[in-house]
Amino acid sequence: MASMNSFSQSGTLHSQHWPSLISPDWWLNKAFIAATGQPKAAWRWDPGTTTLSTQRAVLSGVVLYLLMVFGGQIIMKGVAKPIRLKRVTQLHNLVLTLISGFLLLAFMEQCLPSWRDNGFFFTICGAESWTQPMEILYYLNYLTKWLEFVDTVLLVLKKKKLEFLHYYHHSLTMVLCFEELLGRVSV
Repeated sequence: MASMNSFSQSGTLHSQHWPSLISPDWWLNKAFIAATGQPKAAWRWDPGTTTLSTQRAVLSGVVLYLLMVFGGQIIMKGVAKPIRLKRVTQLHNLVLTLISGFLLLAFMEQCLPSWRDNGFFFTICGAESWTQPMEILYYLNYLTKWLEFVDTVLLVLKKKKLEFLHYYHHSLTMVLCFEELLGRVSV
């Protein structure tokens, strides 16, 4: 089994064998340094301290989301025409697409070497596969679930009919991502 000391503050990661300019890990580290003055290796998920890391925050988010869905639909019934916001919707979709693409590449950068060296089950289910670089990616993925709530706001403003599956998916996917972080479950 390959050595994976991903919690090292200064060591190189198995994923850092990718050339710097195409490595999502490299870019993410640069962004962390620019935003916080510290390398991303210094970051840790700390329930109760990290932004949106409490069950109260998650429950509040789900309740506010559902109030927005149902309350927004009631309010929009009184509005004669749908509010389109075409450019806002396009920008929102572009941002989510770029974030999702980046996260996909970042997860691949972390998972593929582990899969090659340790196998599929270890990479997806093994407790040892929970590493600090993966923890950051899980957290960023969790944060995108909050951003995805904007999808529903835009649909409500457009007076689109929302199916149960839509708001069920958006609210509970965010809860699932939170629980993944809380329980340190790799997938």
